[in-house]
Amino acid sequence: MLTQERQKLIENYVNQHELCRVCDLSKLTATSESTIRRDLIRMEEKGLVRRVHGGAQSVKKFAHDVSQHIRFTMNHDDKVRIARYAVEHYVHENDYLFIDAGTTAYEMVPFLANVAGITVVTNGIETALSAVGHGINTMLLGGKIKEDTHAVIGQFALEQLQSMNFAASFIGTNGIDHNGNLTTPDPEEAAIKKQEIACADHTYVLTDESKIGERNFAVFGNVKNLTVITNKLGMQNKKILPAKVNLKEAK
Repeated sequence: MLTQERQKLIENYVNQHELCRVCDLSKLTATSESTIRRDLIRMEEKGLVRRVHGGAQSVKKFAHDVSQHIRFTMNHDDKVRIARYAVEHYVHENDYLFIDAGTTAYEMVPFLANVAGITVVTNGIETALSAVGHGINTMLLGGKIKEDTHAVIGQFALEQLQSMNFAASFIGTNGIDHNGNLTTPDPEEAAIKKQEIACADHTYVLTDESKIGERNFAVFGNVKNLTVITNKLGMQNKKILPAKVNLKEAK
């Protein structure tokens, strides 16, 4: 397969799936992972894709949600580090917590198992199953289940949230734009996230560096009144965030 033909195939596949792993692209094109990495470097230089740790992301604006099995594998080590930091610094014994359906928040569960007396409420099916498996007192919101992210959304879930209060909410985001707006592709999921923030004494946004500077369709909050926990930031992304953000670097 010619380089130009292979890169066109990669571009189309990434745009279709929004986020792809190097190993998947290697299988698609029947080439080595090192060849795919070189292709992605050249394609990013041309503005055709955006490289992320372990793969590539579509450069199209207002991307759709990425399938759950891919989301869990991307930037995994960074997500674990962020999750551990969040639990160690912001979770206390006997807290009532909301953990949303984001994959970084999901990684909090093994660390939460070491905190006595907590109760976790979540709209993430995988998060609920993991929490129960770790012996944590767990409540799962009822409502419509999104096929791609397995998040529970809709009016019924929203009404349940409105009757609850939390010591803290830990939420994910698909993007933080230059104005500090927190965004996600789905307005129904944005409504749930807004309510998570409203119900909590404190809200913590868990996001890896790749989401900073990104923008999606639905806005559900702004970082100015929240704490953002992320992995180590380069100077470029520090400039992307608005001034006076309560930013914590997970070590």
